[in-house]
Amino acid sequence: MMRMTRAAIINLLASPYIEMAQLKGMNPMRVIVKHALPNALAPIINVIALNLAYLITGVVVVEVVFVYPGLGQLMVDSVAARDMPVVQGVALVFAAAYVFLNLAADVLATLSNPRLVHGR
Repeated sequence: MMRMTRAAIINLLASPYIEMAQLKGMNPMRVIVKHALPNALAPIINVIALNLAYLITGVVVVEVVFVYPGLGQLMVDSVAARDMPVVQGVALVFAAAYVFLNLAADVLATLSNPRLVHGR
């Protein structure tokens, strides 16, 4: 995450509006926080949300390997017992979490991008 944030901000520091803010004599930290960071947040938010979604859906492996009780273990036990309604329900919970996190990432990326926000 830090490497991606650093790369996004370094990529934006070569932009004309950042250069203009620096030429006006603005504090370098303020240039980064006020001008570069809002424009770099969109890809960072998307990567964080995708990592959280993979973490939530990857819990099945962790719960089975370490024998933790949870949704992942419930899903594996239900597959072994051929209990299809429980398998479908747990899969629906994982899919809903994945879709919600992607939707939240898209909304937050849109709200954090100053070029896309019209009402401010």
